[in-house]
Amino acid sequence: MNKKARILRIEKISPNDGHGLRTVVFFKGCPMRCKWCSTPESQLNRFELYYRQSKCLQCGKCVDACPEKALKMGSDGVIVDYQMKHCVNCHKCAQVCPVSALSVYGKNMSVAEVMKQIRQDEIFYYHSGGGVTLSGGDVLQQADFAAEVLKECKSDGLHTMAEMNMFGSYDAVEKLLSYLNEVYIDLKHMDPMKHKEWTGVDNTKILDNIKKLCAYYKEKGRTNAVHFRTPLIAGINDSKENIRQTALFCERNGCADLEFLPYHRLGETTYAYLGRTYAFEGMKQMKPEEVLEKVRFLKELCPNLTIRISGKRI
Repeated sequence: MNKKARILRIEKISPNDGHGLRTVVFFKGCPMRCKWCSTPESQLNRFELYYRQSKCLQCGKCVDACPEKALKMGSDGVIVDYQMKHCVNCHKCAQVCPVSALSVYGKNMSVAEVMKQIRQDEIFYYHSGGGVTLSGGDVLQQADFAAEVLKECKSDGLHTMAEMNMFGSYDAVEKLLSYLNEVYIDLKHMDPMKHKEWTGVDNTKILDNIKKLCAYYKEKGRTNAVHFRTPLIAGINDSKENIRQTALFCERNGCADLEFLPYHRLGETTYAYLGRTYAFEGMKQMKPEEVLEKVRFLKELCPNLTIRISGKRI
């Protein structure tokens, strides 16, 4: 219970991350760099300073507070310019900002602190059939801590899930399995070279870990515990062949369902907050009906596999 982890945030009463209403614990830190990532603030394990210009009062308190002179007011008196190569992450600028225009992503939390927030929502789990979901970033990067949280949840009789990209060691996966009711697995591309091009890593370890995980649940007679999710992005992984291979892989490994998530740009503003460039600027968002046209053929190809689009069964 004395372990601490770097947590990005804890979202309450979420209807989108498993059955019923759920508390979602987002871990900070991920080994992958998906070009379309909608939570860039979750990628790095360290604390990150961010700036929301729309809230800024241009009072200059942050500039005066910075001991390294890493911040300066722009010539128009509006923009705070980052000199992040000088930043030492003391966060004194955020501490003096009166409106939190400058703030910090990430917080060190103990298992007890996380569980305190989870237990506040128990009444919602009971009435909705919900529970707790661990997400990221990447849960496997802080597997020991995640296992402690899940163990406490199971002791409390709470339904547990985790969203994982499966790139970590399988030893890390095994630390969680006995405490998990169900899992969501991200499956981004079946081609190892294209997977590396768009995420920064190839998928060899990922696919191997997935096979082991599915075999574990199959042995336990719980194949309905494994759910796959694929973000569908035009020109990246939306070809008929990649969709076909993805579905066949899921069906062969006996998962419960495969859910396609239409590409969106909801995280674009966060890149601006962090002073980063969004790689997919201008990329067209996908509509559910466009996704349906691309994946409809799977109903005949994989009749034993449930296909969903943004949660809805086709």
